[in-house]
Amino acid sequence: MKIEFDSRAYKKLLAEVAESIEAADKQFRETHAGLPVDVIVADFATHGPKVDLPEAKLQEYAEAVSTGAPFRWVIS
Repeated sequence: MKIEFDSRAYKKLLAEVAESIEAADKQFRETHAGLPVDVIVADFATHGPKVDLPEAKLQEYAEAVSTGAPFRWVIS
């Protein structure tokens, strides 16, 4: 199956994805800020933003959530 988007639809889709990730990140941080990194990593799959992160990036994200630091999301 091949799906085609015109450039405006593609930009809109990307903006919606980014908004969804930002909202999920905010909600996850509200309940997990300050928790130990291992707890954050364990909860990410069921309570975190619905994205796949490689192990090293998940560790970075968990540390950012734990300490309240920003995390740069890169969709690739």
